Amino acid sequence: MAGITIRPIIEADKPQWEKLYHGYADHYQVTLTETGLNCTWGWLMDRGHPLQGLVAEGEGGRLVALAHFRAMPSPLRGMDIGFLDDLFVDPSARGQRVGGQMLKQLQG
Repeated sequence: MAGITIRPIIEADKPQWEKLYHGYADHYQVTLTETGLNCTWGWLMDRGHPLQGLVAEGEGGRLVALAHFRAMPSPLRGMDIGFLDDLFVDPSARGQRVGGQMLKQLQG
């Protein structure tokens, strides 16, 4: 997909993030509660919380993917490693390597 920018999630993304996150939950047949949704958003906006978020922004500022991730200790390695909690690409953007771009950014 041309013109995709992978970037950290910001406060202004909330309405589009909610739509994507509902799509993610629907895929796994999980009902999101308002409490759970607000809790997750709060974690993402709290720079002191381990959970972080990336979004893929397409043409016109439309968000087409999300990723939630965090550092996780790896005792065998003696270091933190990344743990990907959630990755979702809007069905309209699938097949265009958006997920791969998200993963590449996370590995970077």
